[in-house]
Amino acid sequence: MTSKGGTVLFLEHEASRTGASIFLLRLLDWLKTDTSFNFRVLAGRWGELLPEFQSLGIADTFEPEPNFVYRVLRRLKLNNRQQSEHLDALRQKLGRSDIRLIYANSVASARMLDFLSFLQCPVICHVHELDGAIQILGSQYIHVLEKHKPHYIAVSRAVAENLTKKYLIPANRVRVIHGFVPVSEFCRAESDLQESVRREIGIAPDAKIICGCGSIEHRKGTDIFVKVADEVIRRSGAFPVHFVWIGGAREDIETMCKRLVRLGLADRIHFVGSKSNVASYFEAADIFLLTSREDPFPLVMLEAALHETPIICFDQTGGAPEFLQDDSGFVVPKFNIEKMSDKVMELLASPHLCKQMGAAGRRKVISRHDLTVGAREIAAVIGERLELEG
Repeated sequence: MTSKGGTVLFLEHEASRTGASIFLLRLLDWLKTDTSFNFRVLAGRWGELLPEFQSLGIADTFEPEPNFVYRVLRRLKLNNRQQSEHLDALRQKLGRSDIRLIYANSVASARMLDFLSFLQCPVICHVHELDGAIQILGSQYIHVLEKHKPHYIAVSRAVAENLTKKYLIPANRVRVIHGFVPVSEFCRAESDLQESVRREIGIAPDAKIICGCGSIEHRKGTDIFVKVADEVIRRSGAFPVHFVWIGGAREDIETMCKRLVRLGLADRIHFVGSKSNVASYFEAADIFLLTSREDPFPLVMLEAALHETPIICFDQTGGAPEFLQDDSGFVVPKFNIEKMSDKVMELLASPHLCKQMGAAGRRKVISRHDLTVGAREIAAVIGERLELEG
C-alpha cells in the first residue's frame, strides 16, 4: 500500500501504558513497516510510552516538557507564557510539515483539534470509548470533533451505536473495525511457566484458576469479580478453585487485600498486581472472567482467547459479546451475579466444553483479529481519505 504524499498527524491522548496508546504503537509500527505513509505523532502529555513513539518517527507533545521549573509554574498556575511559547513553536513546526490528514486516536484526543484548525485538513477519529467514558471526559469533546465532521472508526458495534443513537452522528460517517492484537507476539506459555504461576500464588498444581484483568475500579467490575468468586467458592465447597486478578495500582491492591481478609477470602482470591508474564497467567487460567460494566472492545479478551481460555462476560458490557457470539464462552444477562456464577460452575464441570470454547476463541482471534487484518482496514480508510483530498 502506497501513500499519495503528505503527512498523517496521529493524535495520542497521553502516551501512557493504556490500551489505546499501546494499540496506536502497534498500528504505527505496522504502518511504518508495511506502507509508505508519512506520519508524525502529537501526544497530549509526556507519558512513559513517548520514547517508543519517538522511536517510530517524529513525536511532539501538546504540553511543554514537564521539567521541575515547569511543574512548579503549572502548580502555581503561572505557566501561561511557557505554554503559549511552546504552542507557537509547535504551530510553526506543524505548518511546515505538509499535513494532509489528522487521525485522532481517541475521543480524548479531541482537545487538541481546535488548536490544529489552522491545518485545515480532514479528520478521522478512532473511538475507543463508550458513553460512560465520554461523559467522564465531557460530551463537549464530541462537539469539538463534530465541528470538523470527521469520519469515525468504532472498535465495536456497541461503540458505533452509541455514536449514532446517543450523539446522532450519521451512520455513513461511522465504520466498525474491531480491535486487534499482534498474534505472532503472543506465544503459548510453556508448562513449567504455568506451574510457576501456581507456585507464585501459592496454590496446588491441580487447582482451577479463574482470571480477571485490568485496573481496580467500578468500570472494570472488580467488585463483581469478588462477588462471583465468593458465590463460586461457596458452591464449590472443598473443590480447589482460585480467583486471580491481574493489574491495579498498589494502593488499590492493598485496599482489596484488606477487604478479602475481612471477608475470609484471602486464601482463595488473589490480587497479584501488574505482571510482565501475563501470558503465563492466561495460559494457566481455566476461565477468563470479564466483569466490566463498560468495555468497548477489550484487547485483554483477545489475548486470553489466544491462550484458548473460554470467556464469560455480560451482555451489556460493550463489544465483548460481539466477539464471543455463541461459541467462545458465555454471555450473561444484566450483570447477574448468580447467572455468571452458574456459567463458571458449568465450565468447571466440563473440561471438554472449556477446551472446545477456548479453541474456537483462538481460531477467531487468528482469523479475524490479527494486527495484519485490522491494520490493513485502517490503512485503507486512511488511503481513501488522502485520495479524496489529493
